[in-house]
Amino acid sequence: MKIILLLLISSTIWAQNEKSGVYLTFSDYNNNALAFENNCATDKNAIKLNELFNEPSITIAQGNKKIKLRKDSIYGVSLCNQPLTRFQDGEHFHLAEKGLIWIFYKEVAVPEGKLSRMDRHYYFSATGDGKLLALNADNLKFTFPSNHKLHDMLDLYSQNSLVQYDTFHKMYRANHFLQESLK
Repeated sequence: MKIILLLLISSTIWAQNEKSGVYLTFSDYNNNALAFENNCATDKNAIKLNELFNEPSITIAQGNKKIKLRKDSIYGVSLCNQPLTRFQDGEHFHLAEKGLIWIFYKEVAVPEGKLSRMDRHYYFSATGDGKLLALNADNLKFTFPSNHKLHDMLDLYSQNSLVQYDTFHKMYRANHFLQESLK
């Protein structure tokens, strides 16, 4: 029993990001070439996204100095135990899935009476470095104008089904529909 628990804990630790840093370009991301790299096990997270006041730059602490990089000049950031964060038009998007389309999400505060709740809004890109569009049937049809099989499938399903994770196929339904339309 102790051995099984140790293996589970070990596999969880190995699956987490070992390093954090900045991907200056999409090519850097593809080549896993981090700039301003930190070891997650030994260094405290030294990258701040400055999300609270929607600042146009990130801050990197290295030693006694702080470096600011404009969000519109970098591809994205990898933080310890978090998915890739990509920036577009001053907003933060987190990678949910890499498939035939890349699916990203952002957390949005939705007012609910005197309080608010957080909702996930989903976006996609046909390539990892392409413009992010809201994940909906119209944008998928626009992105794949000649894929009429996909258009027909999208007409049959609700908008909400596109952002649902399909546990059987182990992918978001938008990617599954696209995959099936190419057969």
